[in-house]
Amino acid sequence: MPPETRQERPPRLTRKESQEATRHRLIASAIELFARTGVAATSLNAVAEHAGFSRGAVHGNYASKDALAAAVAESIVGELGPRLQQVLAAPAPSGDRLAAYLRTFLDYCSRRPDATAALIAVVEYSGRRNPAHYADRAAASVGDLVALFEEGRRSGEMRAFDPPTMALAVRTVLDSTAMRVASGQVDLEAVTGELVALFHGATRAVPA
Repeated sequence: MPPETRQERPPRLTRKESQEATRHRLIASAIELFARTGVAATSLNAVAEHAGFSRGAVHGNYASKDALAAAVAESIVGELGPRLQQVLAAPAPSGDRLAAYLRTFLDYCSRRPDATAALIAVVEYSGRRNPAHYADRAAASVGDLVALFEEGRRSGEMRAFDPPTMALAVRTVLDSTAMRVASGQVDLEAVTGELVALFHGATRAVPA
């Protein structure tokens, strides 16, 4: 066979690479199903079958639905989290970074509606099963916002307020808006502008 027509076999995956590929497909399948029907109504077998695997594939990678739900949340947060951290760490005034944080989060919800809906479903499911654990995770998730607000107060760019309370207010408003943005119920630019204006007014320093 001439060299130009010879078809080379794709490189064989290692066991670890094969397992990672399987988990990636299972998580993608779970995101779709969680977004459609929620976590409680989605069985592990349904996730495996939707991904094109036998029932044993999901059980061999995730011991329980809780473990799969945690993996889904970790995957989505791992995709969005670094982007949010990047805008908060940018060399810009604190108010500009807060606005960029709001825009980045809502833009993600608009572009990744299934992931947004799946993450909301996992948060609701986890909160019902273990409220104390959910509260601890929620408090930890606002750490970067708290640091931004503390910096804004020290620099005089923001007024005096309690940073943890304001950070939780930001996350609560974003979380309650996320599904409306993901489902196309609201205009992205309009709602983003409203929230940027809202938290700019709530945090900015008032001239003496």
